[in-house]
Amino acid sequence: MKTVRHYVCETCGTVCADKAKAAERQKAHHAPDRIVGARYAPTSGDRTGYPQTLEVLMDDGKTATYKRTGGR
Repeated sequence: MKTVRHYVCETCGTVCADKAKAAERQKAHHAPDRIVGARYAPTSGDRTGYPQTLEVLMDDGKTATYKRTGGR
């Protein structure tokens, strides 16, 4: 019987055979720090109450904009 060792990025779940590659992958992910902006549609067109877009400040100081698609 063989022992198989692998490493998993805790952020995205990617499996790597090499511990260093898994650590490198994990460090490459940016985590959200806080929401810095939200845009809502007029209530006449969207009665969900949820924002259409969110602007998120990431841990590296850059912002990312996320847009709601479908669903609610």
